Amino acid sequence: MEESGYYALANTDRMSVFLICIKNKQGELSGNIVNFYLKEPVEFTGILDLGLKIDTLCARLHRPMATTEPRFLDAHMKEAYEKRELDREHIPLKYCTKIQNMNRFMAIGTTAYETLVIEIHQRQFSSMQGRIKGKCIEGNYISFRSALELMRMLREYEYMRNGMDERTDKISGQ
Repeated sequence: MEESGYYALANTDRMSVFLICIKNKQGELSGNIVNFYLKEPVEFTGILDLGLKIDTLCARLHRPMATTEPRFLDAHMKEAYEKRELDREHIPLKYCTKIQNMNRFMAIGTTAYETLVIEIHQRQFSSMQGRIKGKCIEGNYISFRSALELMRMLREYEYMRNGMDERTDKISGQ
């Protein structure tokens, strides 16, 4: 991502814009989730982990607010989740209401193999709606209607990166 892209992100009024810094060239997606309101980037490994951490970050930042409470198999699991993920005393994540030092985040983004921008517009029906942008989709925003749809998009991107896409096979003559 070019430097102007970081300034555009910093000037948005949304806490729910996440810069996804992918650090590996092949294999399962892994890297860091960066948000200008987080003091530290959040590591993720895999598409499921990325989706769950984005949802948790939205819950912690209170942007956008969820329209439904998450369900659990029993009350104990709900309490454990709330204590582990949402309890302010046990949150290992540090965040604040002011934009953090952008230069540090620019360094993370420029050393990443690839970056994606994921904007979460709504969290309703126990899912997320928003849009994603990145070089893999030629810099255009593509909207997603659910977390499952986002995960499917990212899975296809992962297949393409790993050379398991039919288009890649046809191009290479295999």
